[in-house]
Amino acid sequence: MRVAIGDVELHVHEKGVGRPLLALHGGPGIDGSVWFPALDALAGDGWRILAPDHRANGRSDAGDPARWTVPQMADDVEELIRRLDLADPVVMGWSFGSFVAQSHLARHGSASAYVLVGTVSGPEALHGVHERLAAFEPEHLRDRVTSSWERESTVQTAEDCKRLMDDQWAFHVADPEGPLVTWLRENDRVVYRPEVLRHFAAGGEYGLVDLRAELSRSTRPVLVISGAHDRTTPAASAQELVDAIPGAEHLVLPGSAHMLPYEEPDAFIAGLQAFLTRI
Repeated sequence: MRVAIGDVELHVHEKGVGRPLLALHGGPGIDGSVWFPALDALAGDGWRILAPDHRANGRSDAGDPARWTVPQMADDVEELIRRLDLADPVVMGWSFGSFVAQSHLARHGSASAYVLVGTVSGPEALHGVHERLAAFEPEHLRDRVTSSWERESTVQTAEDCKRLMDDQWAFHVADPEGPLVTWLRENDRVVYRPEVLRHFAAGGEYGLVDLRAELSRSTRPVLVISGAHDRTTPAASAQELVDAIPGAEHLVLPGSAHMLPYEEPDAFIAGLQAFLTRI
């Protein structure tokens, strides 16, 4: 489905019928297909999953590069809610998408609840990735994984993006040599957009700003889901965010890193459903 939201049209992946849940993908430079099949169980349980490709990501229009910002993408989510006349929506973001969801909560707060998956409280947590790369095990994969991060700011083609991610998956899972790495490579259906990855990766902060002061005034239910072994968005930083948001809950999956919807799918869906049934 394509939805005009003003200066661009967004491509929206849609599955299920029922109450709307907007699922915002990470990256940037990837697309909403990453949510499936992880959210198939919700789509069959009374939820309408809407996973838009952010502007300049996936199959969505690029628009003006000056508007490739997290706040603009948060405004795009608000416009998408308005254009589709979504009643009582939930906004969920994963990784970079959680930065957009944080911004939407701070700027609009119009969703009935928010879920932040693999998130952090501020950019300093992202800067720490270099130390975590230096300590990454197994050592024989360290140079390959480190190179993949360094290539983000200069990547030129969609094929380069695919190779970069193939090299980086090991860093994003709790077991770097386990079968999930192969599954992620083989089931990658992403339409990569190197230009937007370059745009956000250049500073190392991926558009994230510390919004704890603004979010401390929120009255919306918030669930944060973290992986105990997440090297990209550490659970300790996510807890700092939880501590700042009144009433926020924190679910930490003990066997997961950054790909928690696929590392512990049953626990992820169970925790998500338990929250959603209460809001």
